[in-house]
Amino acid sequence: MTKTFCFLSKKGGVGKTTFSLNCAHALAFSRFRTLLVDMDGQANLTRHLLKGAGGPEPEAGEAVAPGAAVPEGYPDIAKVLLRRCPPREAILTTGYENLDLLAGSTSLDDLPILDPRLIREPARFKLILEELAPDYDYILVDCPPILNWLTRMVLFATEGVIVPIQAEPYALQGLQDLVLLLDKMTATAQLYKIVVNMYRANTQLHQGILKEISETFPGRIARQTVRQTIQLAEAAKEGLSIFEYAPASIGALDLYALCWELFELSPEKVKTNVKALASRIEIAGSVSAGSPVDTVDTTETREPELASLGGGASG
Repeated sequence: MTKTFCFLSKKGGVGKTTFSLNCAHALAFSRFRTLLVDMDGQANLTRHLLKGAGGPEPEAGEAVAPGAAVPEGYPDIAKVLLRRCPPREAILTTGYENLDLLAGSTSLDDLPILDPRLIREPARFKLILEELAPDYDYILVDCPPILNWLTRMVLFATEGVIVPIQAEPYALQGLQDLVLLLDKMTATAQLYKIVVNMYRANTQLHQGILKEISETFPGRIARQTVRQTIQLAEAAKEGLSIFEYAPASIGALDLYALCWELFELSPEKVKTNVKALASRIEIAGSVSAGSPVDTVDTTETREPELASLGGGASG
């Protein structure tokens, strides 16, 4: 069964997008079929993955609108929400095995002008994820750093909310407001875990704030913190995951340990998943070779690929 999570914070600059992207990489590297959905109007997650895949490099005569995340004419979440593109046709392969992307759009905030019904139809995004769910083990959604109609649409469509925060003086107040709101919204995704990001264990300030957050929200904060390291920012600049850029760094070790905690992974679970994936590949190969197996549909295509925008990344 597909598990769906969103990453939400009311404050920008807490590493939410970098965190969600590296969680997706950790799941994909563990052989779980993973879909990232960029619902942040800044589309930084999309730009990161495009850069890591070697693009986008427009073809001859192909235009890229100022500020756009993908070349003009390529699908993104805005086109899917406006029902101008079926969800499956909008999936972009990233060049990383087991990791796909539903690209973000800088025009997301303008969608209610183009289709005023969007604000009154919070289930539209839920229907999109339900259609895509059979293809994935995990669907991760990066939310905008604000509570608006887009955020509420995501909360209505996903199961759990992961809230990354920094151990800073004003973090607790903002977190209290957000958790109170999530607890009131009983028909939507519920708070799954609070994650302390950019943590400096050698400072009394961060130690004290972490203790205060743990006491205020007992059982709701992840045991594993993500320590602050420049290598996470350097990896983002290069368009790479921390696991590729600095696999032995504290950032990589912290994030992988955190993913095992958040997504309840284990060596046995990963091993079972690898076997299941190999079985699916074997069945799909039998179907394409003409074997009378009718349980797998191989007629579906997933183009355009990010690799076609300018090369693929090896994963």
